[in-house]
Amino acid sequence: MAVVLEGYLDTLRALRQFTPDLYKELNKEIRSALQEVITDAKKRVPNEFGPGSGLRQWSEPNKYLGQQNFPKWSGAVVRRNLQYSTRSTRPNKSGFVQAYSLLSKSAAGAIAETAGTQNRQGQPHVGAVTDRTYQNRKQSHSDNPRAGAQFIEALDRNIGELKRVGGKTKNKRGRILYAAYEAQQGRTIDKIMLAIRKTKTLYEQRVSDPRVGKAA
Repeated sequence: MAVVLEGYLDTLRALRQFTPDLYKELNKEIRSALQEVITDAKKRVPNEFGPGSGLRQWSEPNKYLGQQNFPKWSGAVVRRNLQYSTRSTRPNKSGFVQAYSLLSKSAAGAIAETAGTQNRQGQPHVGAVTDRTYQNRKQSHSDNPRAGAQFIEALDRNIGELKRVGGKTKNKRGRILYAAYEAQQGRTIDKIMLAIRKTKTLYEQRVSDPRVGKAA
């Protein structure tokens, strides 16, 4: 997930080059806003899934999950890999750059975050395949034709339903980071934009008068 700011890289470059103290303070304020989302997101992550959760097998090693290299659930690992980034990405096809991002960097966390965004019934069910060479990870090989749907329903019960952030694009939804960001009701981006505007004003004043904003 990313907070996308248009026409911003030139300002960042100027800050880094001419007023590194303002650049440092700006990133400090933005990190604080992003960390609030990360802190909330971590609270949404269960340590494990117990009896009656419908996800108990995900917390315990078993031959069925192992056959498909399905990542074992570990709440500690998922929380540790909920992070933010202040590193700008390369421009996408539309020329936009992601300046600040919220990331779920564990495989299990990414599954819990996004399962069901494309299809509430899960992956297309084709049944068991005897030759593992021909197993397709984009298909369900479970003996249970409703395995995908039941997995998604259990995630909704144990973690929370998918929350949408911005627009109507189907894949801009999630249960952990997206839900934590949505719960801020726009305060995260408001804090980021306020920090940017404040820093831009100080920078422009500093350019006009180098004594502005500096210690006496």
